[in-house]
Amino acid sequence: MRAVVLLEEEPRFRPYPFALTLTGALERAVGDARDTLARTPGRFDGPIAFCHGVTPEGVIVRRAGRYAEAMVVFQEPSLAYKLGFTLGVQLFVERPEGAVLFQLRGPSIGRDPLLWTASASGGVMPGEEPRAAVLADAAGEIALGPDDLPGFRPVAVCVNDDSGSALVVYHAMLREGAEPLPNEAKVAELHWAAEPGAIGAQVSGDTLASWQALDAWRAAHAPREA
Repeated sequence: MRAVVLLEEEPRFRPYPFALTLTGALERAVGDARDTLARTPGRFDGPIAFCHGVTPEGVIVRRAGRYAEAMVVFQEPSLAYKLGFTLGVQLFVERPEGAVLFQLRGPSIGRDPLLWTASASGGVMPGEEPRAAVLADAAGEIALGPDDLPGFRPVAVCVNDDSGSALVVYHAMLREGAEPLPNEAKVAELHWAAEPGAIGAQVSGDTLASWQALDAWRAAHAPREA
């Protein structure tokens, strides 16, 4: 199931009002994830943001957590209703003729390696604004800055039960003369397509959910016939 809340402006936040309580099997699962991260040099167990709900007005209930908790959610998405949905961002960059940029994630990326995803995507740190997060992803993954992305705007928040992710979805056009350049450490390949199904390869579930949210936003803003 995918719940979509359309946005007319940047999402707002309010803090999750409860302390997270870990007991029994859930406590053991998070502990095991911490141990796995500790045994792997360079693995991230820093703070990340979790979503515990979105109001119809686009207010996200946010909690600060650790990446070990996210690993548990990624492995068993149904636990997002206890631990929270991991908060992330997805950006779709479009050319004037309608082609959209997709990237093939590099093999060493921790989330969705070797899957096709949106033009740029990533997680959100506690206290970080999604706008800043996704612009940093665009610069770091495909070398596009704010001036290369006219019309950049948020379109929706998509809560994806299938992956345990809550995604703030953005859309922008590509500036005339600008060209994305993949960061070879993060991006294996770039491809322009009319929609994810036209790629002809496996696409991340989060990107499919975010594309559905973008389609809903486009339908809501389509010109009405007289």
